[in-house]
Amino acid sequence: MSCKIKDLCERIGSGGTPSRKNKSYYNLGNIKWLKTKELDDIKIYDTEEKITEEGLKKSSAKLYPKDTIVMAMYGATVGKLGIIKEEMCTNQACCNMVVDSNKCNYKFLYYSLLYNRESIINLANGAAQQNLSVGVIGDYEINLPSLEEQEKIADILSSLDDKVELNNEMNKTLEEMAQSIFKRWFVDFEFPNEDGKPYKSSGGEMVDSELGMIPKGWEVKALGDICEVKGGKRLPKGKAVLDEKTEYPYLRVTDITSGYVNMNSIKYIDEETREKISRYIIEYSDLYISIAGTIGLVGSINKELDGASLTENMARIICNNIEKYYMRLYLNYGEIQHLIKTRAVGSTQPKLPLYVIKDIPVLVPTDKVMNRFKEIIIPVYKSIEENLSNIETIVEIRDSLLPKLMSGEIKV
Repeated sequence: MSCKIKDLCERIGSGGTPSRKNKSYYNLGNIKWLKTKELDDIKIYDTEEKITEEGLKKSSAKLYPKDTIVMAMYGATVGKLGIIKEEMCTNQACCNMVVDSNKCNYKFLYYSLLYNRESIINLANGAAQQNLSVGVIGDYEINLPSLEEQEKIADILSSLDDKVELNNEMNKTLEEMAQSIFKRWFVDFEFPNEDGKPYKSSGGEMVDSELGMIPKGWEVKALGDICEVKGGKRLPKGKAVLDEKTEYPYLRVTDITSGYVNMNSIKYIDEETREKISRYIIEYSDLYISIAGTIGLVGSINKELDGASLTENMARIICNNIEKYYMRLYLNYGEIQHLIKTRAVGSTQPKLPLYVIKDIPVLVPTDKVMNRFKEIIIPVYKSIEENLSNIETIVEIRDSLLPKLMSGEIKV
């Protein structure tokens, strides 16, 4: 049978945004407040921002319980989903569905929304920006098997998503480990000396530089002296990115984070478009950096994206004379990130010119220290990349099963 989504919910509604003019609504707040940009078809355990009790009371924000399903109604993430795993509130662009467990399994509803996402988005109003509403989502009808069948379908699909989450957690731990090692060696200067003891605290000689005191024998060089920096390219007039997969992925700022590319959001271009912008690519051995929109996102690409075309809002850093993973950690370090962001030009739409990137001062250790660091750090990042490859495989399996389970082609 089919059923409207609103009839499967104890409660369905949106949220609100406390006034930004009143700092007391945000300062020292401990109530989790979810924004649509944080939705990415994942479980939500925490939020970027918190609000206070006063902010909650003086706005249309409302608390929603654990296992509420959230769908973005407009903006860049329209249609994106999440399952909140802690009590929290949301902004007004979120449609929040508290599922009646007597009628529907909340995980089943999540996967049903995932399956029907494009159909729901097609109901959106607005030419310039697609806008859904609580009413449109609530009135959408889905196929509803028995509770027993719902649970079986949800268990199959969620077991795959649990594996994705586990791989993501392992990667988070590995990334934190890499950052910790980097800080100890290249910020605190406590890398092992000739005797295996921490260099600085064991009396290692330090000398002055433009970055402050650094170990003797180390140098500070401009990024452009050790790396090449090349920009991306805007799509030719009349051309657009494609949802359907081709041989030619096209990387945009919306696809990246500080670290990696989100493979779920990748778009593609056709062969004709690729030929016109074929010089503006990124290779596996490079780093990317965002230079417009969100400034200073730095990371590396998966092997599957080797040779992908690059948007004009990103640049590639070709690490000819220095270790790629060292540069990745260096450029993501807090003080260097601050330096990058403060060097952006333009007030309305800040941009990071390529010449500014080339002028970034880079701490260059001795070859001996760098080689020892590489022995430790490269296996860490190889493990991360292997986990990312596993995630992609698992997601492909889930996405192939989803329509077959939801349509009844595969019986459970």
